[in-house]
Amino acid sequence: MIGNLSEQEFANILHAYLSPSKAIQSEEHLYGRDTQLQRIKEALYSPGRTVFIYGDRGVGKTSLAQTVAFSHQNANHDPIIKACSARTTFGGLIRHIADSLQEKLPASNTSVKAEYKLPKGLGAAGLELQHARHKVEQPRPHEIDLNDAVSLLANASAERQGNTVVVIDEFDQISQESERTQFADFIKQIGDQQLGVRFIFCGVAESLEKLLGAHKSCYRYIEGIQVTQLTWDARLSIIDGAANALGVKVGQHPRYRIAAISDGFPHYVHLVTEKLFWAMFSDPHVRLEPTQEHYHNAVNAAVLAMEQYLKAAYDAATMKATDDYEDVLWAIADHPELIRTIESIFESYQQIMNQMEQEPMGRTEFTGTLQILKSKSCGFILASDRRTFYRFRENILRGYVRLRAEDHGLELARDYYSASLPSATSALTARGARKSRRGMTALDKARMNNPQSL
Repeated sequence: MIGNLSEQEFANILHAYLSPSKAIQSEEHLYGRDTQLQRIKEALYSPGRTVFIYGDRGVGKTSLAQTVAFSHQNANHDPIIKACSARTTFGGLIRHIADSLQEKLPASNTSVKAEYKLPKGLGAAGLELQHARHKVEQPRPHEIDLNDAVSLLANASAERQGNTVVVIDEFDQISQESERTQFADFIKQIGDQQLGVRFIFCGVAESLEKLLGAHKSCYRYIEGIQVTQLTWDARLSIIDGAANALGVKVGQHPRYRIAAISDGFPHYVHLVTEKLFWAMFSDPHVRLEPTQEHYHNAVNAAVLAMEQYLKAAYDAATMKATDDYEDVLWAIADHPELIRTIESIFESYQQIMNQMEQEPMGRTEFTGTLQILKSKSCGFILASDRRTFYRFRENILRGYVRLRAEDHGLELARDYYSASLPSATSALTARGARKSRRGMTALDKARMNNPQSL
């Protein structure tokens, strides 16, 4: 337990500081984004400027966008937040925004209710809206063009006083190039015509390139804000902020291990820290600092709670007749560099196998395993831009791989974070060698296949 807090009191404090499943909307709890926050605020004050926040999936783009939107939005209204899907169309999204401006629909794209069902593809997230008790089909409205869109938003926003911020999230999900092209034209048009609405787009880096590639002249209307992985200080500040609010202290080892596992992705920091404090609160004894058992339970709980698509990608690559694929993935994740050479990865692999007291593969077999991890049979979990360089297909996968390794008792990226520790605590103790998922180490298998070595 933690102090004399009731479960509800504990949960309220915890989730005021940690948001593993919900976007952050307060500058107070958004760590490590001061520079980007200031640039976005300046852009929103600049007439005709549209903000496009881009970066890796899961790096915190939505939290940054919503935090700025709520701080810049007039107090009489909430910002309008819409999400895109593969079926999102330009016209459908503009209609949805106009309806929200006129308060025919809630500002957020969540929990939307209406008296009718929109035609497929017109919902902000590709969702069909329905009445709570019955559905009333409406005639499909005519497709709107660029001028229609500008007029519709101008009329819808005319009666609203003060700033109105619209966040269009997951722009990269729009599959049709023709629809993205219309958005590029729209950004240029609203820059030339003063609307009472400011737009913030969010998407992976590739989506910004696709948008600007469609309309080079809209470059000058866009403030591109790149969001990268959190710094070490920002990661630790998330942990310490929640710990201070709960009146507990997290020791150096779990602090830096959570920071290392996270790989700078906020979701991992928030999730593992949340699970750590729940483990402490569930302990029948009063705890002012987490134990190793609390930490290991938190890592295991985080693995179980992780997003399904990350689990699926990892399992597709590793659920084989041998542990070799998992071992190689761990080796790739054991370094701060996102793109690594075969030599560098093989060096990490040999160190990991020595630590686990298992017989490593030879160089040729190791290289072959790397190649297979790029294939469809392993879910394309790896990619290779150049012949001897490898990386994860999505950078967010590296943090998940580190989390899975930690759950097996292997601490990756130790050299990377140990340099940040005080010298007195730089020597850390690993949990011990992992046994094979199938209950037999690689060395055991080798000896079984070669009885003369016994």
